[in-house]
Amino acid sequence: MPSLPRPRAARRYPALFGVVLLALTGLLSGCMTRSETVGDQFSGFVIVAASPETGPAAPAFDVPASLAGAIRVTPFPNEFDSSDQKQQAPDDQQASPLGKVGSRLTYTDLTAGQFSQLGDIISSALDAGATIDLSATRSGDIVRMRGAATLTDLAPTMYYVAITVDFAGPVVATNGTRAGEASVTWTPQPGQTAEFNADVEYADPATAALPSWAWFLVLVCLAIVVTVAALAYRFRDRTARYAAPRTASTRGAKRRHTTDRAATDPAETTATTDTEEPAPAE
Repeated sequence: MPSLPRPRAARRYPALFGVVLLALTGLLSGCMTRSETVGDQFSGFVIVAASPETGPAAPAFDVPASLAGAIRVTPFPNEFDSSDQKQQAPDDQQASPLGKVGSRLTYTDLTAGQFSQLGDIISSALDAGATIDLSATRSGDIVRMRGAATLTDLAPTMYYVAITVDFAGPVVATNGTRAGEASVTWTPQPGQTAEFNADVEYADPATAALPSWAWFLVLVCLAIVVTVAALAYRFRDRTARYAAPRTASTRGAKRRHTTDRAATDPAETTATTDTEEPAPAE
């Protein structure tokens, strides 16, 4: 008696599992493309201060809610800033912050798009229509930070502006003051215009991990192939094949076929006769 076929649901398991694994492969392949949201990030701080004679209110930053988690604003000077000011000597190239009060904005891990908004935040803290523009773009392994400040309507001795940017790699060229291998400070002079330039060299963090992801995806694909093959073999169809028994009509057809061959080739008559089984007695 032939064995019963396996349940149809059991034979569906390899196909369903294969579909799930292939779907996961599609999700993993998305990691192989360059991320548009994770890339170059910028940190640092900005100081905007003014002499008390400019008005009763000290300069303050207006930070949008979208950047509240990445920006912190504190009064300037505070205890830490005052200790630094005591070590500073007046410079003919920049106004000294001594005697000025304002705000200190500390930003952390801003994306290139958020970094461009930083210029508008600084501009809003200044009076008399002063504007500051900042931007950062990447070309290969070089990040180019560019900016411009228009402070012509600010009294030269009444304001103090300082912008410090900490990059994710070494600075190879800049017109600012280096504060370290990857940090640059600009102090644009009130009453004038200024430009900010810095070129930084480091690999793009959005694509730096692609080689390791490529090997990981290859291993995942191999695991999928092996798993699907193993499941297909485990749940293969083991149902016994049914063969119809030979009947008398089938044996008669074989005898007629043998007679026809003997008529066309007499040499085979003897061999055929010797091997032919005797017909059963009636």
